[in-house]
Amino acid sequence: MKLTQKNIVFPISSKDEYLHVFKNIYYHLYSNSNVSRAEVLIKDISKILLYCLSIDNKMIKGVSPGSILESLKKNHPNINEFFTPFELEDEYIIFVVDNLSEINIGNAPAHIIGDAFQTLVGPNLRGDKGQFFTPKSVVSSMVKILNPEPNSVICDPACGTGGFLIESLSHILTKEQQFEGHLIGIEKDDFLANTANAILEIYTQKNFQVKNENSLDITNPNLSALIGTIDTIITNPPFGAKIGIKDKEILKHFEFGYSWTYIKEKDTYIKTNQILKEQSPQILFLELCVKLLKDGGKAGIVLPEGIFGNKSLGYIWDYLRQNVQVLGMIDCPRTLFQPSTDVKTNILFFEKKKEAINKFKVSVAINCGHDKRGRYSDSNGAKVLDDFIEIGKSFPNVNGVWKEAVIKDKYYVVPRYCISATNWSNKKNYDFPVASFISIKDLVSKKQLSLRKGNEVGSEAYGTGEIPFIRTSDIINLEINYDPTKSISEEFYLKYANLQGIKEFDILMVADGRYRIGKTSMILSGMTKCVVQSHLKILRIQKEDVFSPFELLYILNQKQVIEQIRSLIFIQSTLGSIGNRLNELLLPIPEKSDSWKKQVQEFKSTLMERNILLQRLHNLTYEETF
Repeated sequence: MKLTQKNIVFPISSKDEYLHVFKNIYYHLYSNSNVSRAEVLIKDISKILLYCLSIDNKMIKGVSPGSILESLKKNHPNINEFFTPFELEDEYIIFVVDNLSEINIGNAPAHIIGDAFQTLVGPNLRGDKGQFFTPKSVVSSMVKILNPEPNSVICDPACGTGGFLIESLSHILTKEQQFEGHLIGIEKDDFLANTANAILEIYTQKNFQVKNENSLDITNPNLSALIGTIDTIITNPPFGAKIGIKDKEILKHFEFGYSWTYIKEKDTYIKTNQILKEQSPQILFLELCVKLLKDGGKAGIVLPEGIFGNKSLGYIWDYLRQNVQVLGMIDCPRTLFQPSTDVKTNILFFEKKKEAINKFKVSVAINCGHDKRGRYSDSNGAKVLDDFIEIGKSFPNVNGVWKEAVIKDKYYVVPRYCISATNWSNKKNYDFPVASFISIKDLVSKKQLSLRKGNEVGSEAYGTGEIPFIRTSDIINLEINYDPTKSISEEFYLKYANLQGIKEFDILMVADGRYRIGKTSMILSGMTKCVVQSHLKILRIQKEDVFSPFELLYILNQKQVIEQIRSLIFIQSTLGSIGNRLNELLLPIPEKSDSWKKQVQEFKSTLMERNILLQRLHNLTYEETF
C-alpha cells in the first residue's frame, strides 16, 4: 500500500502521526518485499530515513539506492560501517523514499522523529542474549523519576537501540531547555549499537556517542575513562540463566566477581579472594553502574526480583549500603516483559553517596499497558491500563502511588515487602469498622488458628480413582474446582488422610506457584474426603474468639489484605512463594456490629448455597464427565 496525501494530514506534527507512517511502511515491506527479518527491515528503513532527514526534501525524489549510500557515508562518517548495501530491492527502497518525501520528513522536528522511530524499533527487535526491550511507558517513567539536568552526562551501559538516551534527551527538550550535556551509549551487540547510532543521528547529530564495546570490560581504555564521570545512568541490562559471565579477566575487576561468605556472628557478608566460576550479567552491571557514577550521581536500573529477595545474594545489598543511598523502587508486574520472558523484575533507583539512610519510597505497578500475550487492548477493545504513566508523574510525592518504605530485613529488599507496616494498619482503609489488628503469628501463638501444608501424591497417583486431589490451579473464585483427571484412589487417599485430617470449614490458601498465591477457598459439606497439594496451606480456626472460619475467609479476600499478601510473596525467576512470611500478615479485627454480622452471614449463605448447587450439578453430570 502506498501512502498518499489523501490519508495523511500534511504536514504532520505529532509523534503518533509519524509512528503511524513508519508502521505502515514497515508492515507493507514486511508483507510484500523480499525481506521479512525485522532487524534487516529496521536497518534499511533507518538508512533511508537518515538520508531523507539529511537532504533537502526537493532532492529526495528520483534518487537511486547507490546515491543514498554515497550521501550517507559523506554526511555521517562516524557510522560509515552501518551503511552496508541495501537488502531491500530497489522498488521497495524507492517506495520508502517516496512515502517519506510526501510527508516532508526533512522539515520535521528531529526529536519527534526519533521518538516515533524508536517506538517502532523497540517492539520489533527481540534480543537472543538476554536483551528484553523496555516498554516505552517504563522508559519514560524512569527518566521522569531521575529527571536529568540539561548539562548532564547521561549513560546507558546496555543501550540496545538507544531508547533510554532518546527519552532522556526528549525529556529535557520538552521542558524547553537546551541540552548541553552528553549522551553515552555502550552496547556489545554490533547491530544494536549501529542501530542506536543511526537513531541518535536521526534525533541529534551532536552531543552523543555510542560505543560498540563490552560494557563489563572496564580495563578497556575506551571505557575505563568513564569511571566516576557519569551524572545519570538509566539502563535495563541483559539478564538470564544462560548468559553468565565466565571470563576471569572480567570477573577479577568486580567485587561481585568474587565469592562472598556470610559471617553469622557479624551478620554480614565478607568478600573472599576466590574468583567465581560464573556470575550473572545483571549483578555485574549493577556494580558497573556504581563504578561509573560520580559522587552524587543517580541511577535507575531494571533487575530480576531474585536480586531483591534471595539471602544468598545478600552481599549485593551489603555492598550497596556502603556505596549508595536507595531513592526508590518500582515493583513491576509479571507481565512487564511478557511474552518475551516470564521473569519478574523490579526497578531500583539510587544515588552514589557514602552515608545512606534506611528510608526510601516504593510504588507497586499492577498494570503495564499490555497483557501477558503482549496485547495492548482487551477483548472488548479497551486499552490495557498502564500504571507507569502516573508513577513517573507523581514521584517523589507520597500519595496513593508512592508509599514510604523501610528495609525490615537487610537481605530481603523486595519493594512491596518494604512498604511500611503503617500502610497495612490503617483502620480507615476498610469498608467496615475495625477494632484492632492481629497477625497470623499471634493467632497461632494464642491457639486461635492452626497452619499446616499439604502433601504431594506423585503423578503416578493421578487418575487412579475418584477422590479429589486439590492443587493450586483448582482454587478459583473462592471455589474448589478440582480436575477429575487428577483424582486419586482410596489406596493413595489413605496414605494422607490422617496426616492432613481435612475437616469442614478448613480454609485452603495457595502458598507457592506462579500466579495464584494468596487465593483462598473453603472445604464445605461433601468435600472433606480429599487430599491437598503441598503448595497449599491449610488454615483451621481452633477457637472462634477472634474470627469464625467464614469471617477469616471474608477478611482474607478484602482488597487491602490481598495487597498485603502480595507484598509478602517473593519471586525467584518465575516461581513465587509466601513461605513463613504468612505469619506477618496483619488482619483487621472487626467491631462485631450488626452490620458486620449481616455482611458475614450473607457471605456465608452465598458460599453454602453455591456449594449445594455445585454438588447437585456434579451429581447430574458425573457419569458424562468420565
